[in-house]
Amino acid sequence: MYLAETFLDRRESYEPIQGARVIPIFAQFGEHLELLNKIGGSRQRCLEIINAERGTPDAGLFEILTALMYRRDGWQTVELIPRSRKEKRPDIRVQEGSAEWFVECKRLFGRPEYSTRERRKWLQMWQPLAKLLWEQKLPFVLEICFHVELSELPDDFLLKRLAEKLPLIVPPCTVIEDREWAVQVRAVNMDRIREHLSQYFVKDPSDQLQELIIGRRVRQGGTTTLSLGKGGTIGPATGTNRVVERIDFAAGAVWDCDAPRSIETKARDIRSRLAEAVEQLPASSPSVVHIGLETLDGWFVEKERYRRICETVSSFDAKGKQLHWIYCHLFQPYSPPEVDWEFDETVYFFSANNYEGPPPLKQHSMIVPYEHIRPGVHWA
Repeated sequence: MYLAETFLDRRESYEPIQGARVIPIFAQFGEHLELLNKIGGSRQRCLEIINAERGTPDAGLFEILTALMYRRDGWQTVELIPRSRKEKRPDIRVQEGSAEWFVECKRLFGRPEYSTRERRKWLQMWQPLAKLLWEQKLPFVLEICFHVELSELPDDFLLKRLAEKLPLIVPPCTVIEDREWAVQVRAVNMDRIREHLSQYFVKDPSDQLQELIIGRRVRQGGTTTLSLGKGGTIGPATGTNRVVERIDFAAGAVWDCDAPRSIETKARDIRSRLAEAVEQLPASSPSVVHIGLETLDGWFVEKERYRRICETVSSFDAKGKQLHWIYCHLFQPYSPPEVDWEFDETVYFFSANNYEGPPPLKQHSMIVPYEHIRPGVHWA
């Protein structure tokens, strides 16, 4: 709600990277407010989110988005089922004529622990090299792909392998390509940065600042930058209204890891959340499960995740429950400088338990408008 307020009324304090995750949801609620108010229990669910669940609102927002999706799709009766400590219940009931379905929602949060550890390890490796780039004023962008797990490498790996090479190279060039990793180096376009900052302030942090230093928009892989210059604030120093006014030196890196174990570990499957969801479903009523997650780790990981999801669904035992359909909603927000936000959503949907009837939804996009849906998967 703070992000939504600053987006509308105090743009200098708005944080665009986190806002890109949140504002599309509020925009969806606002566009369909009339339908939202016709969903039974929606007001009570909102009160629970802003009170008891205010620190972890994603699950509740996902439930409301799911209920709204059914209402937009034409179901006349859609209600969020009150929670109970005495018994397990699904999240949503929908009805149209004699057709009645129960819906359970599960939301996976953020990156898996392995991704967090991997990024922490990267930063430990990057810091000694960043110090070298800073001290020797080498305005380089490194494009790195590790072929082994980062946990196998010492913290001074980057420094030892690159310290003697970088002062001697003339970018762009490939510096290293071996069993452990591949490294390409480009020069930071300082003229482009100076020209841009002569006309505009740039929010810090922001995708715009990263894009200026890295030289391109990064859709896959992690990014890390460092810079020396002049900054300030727009108005009082509140929120995230820090801006960059001048950059005298900058360097950065784009990195990824295609080691098989890294990919497999980050590609979290839905099996455990699907099993939890089935426990909430009634014993003898047609049911559907919706699972939401974010695609934060790139193409390698999502390709493996899709394979795993297909394998899980084909062999999943619903323990006698009438689970007929499974939907997986994959989200990815962006905050590019030229628009307020971009938001991708891919939906995998599967019939389960050899069910041969029609799906409960004609349209199954939660956030992306129907007219913007295109074939394929966004992560490819």
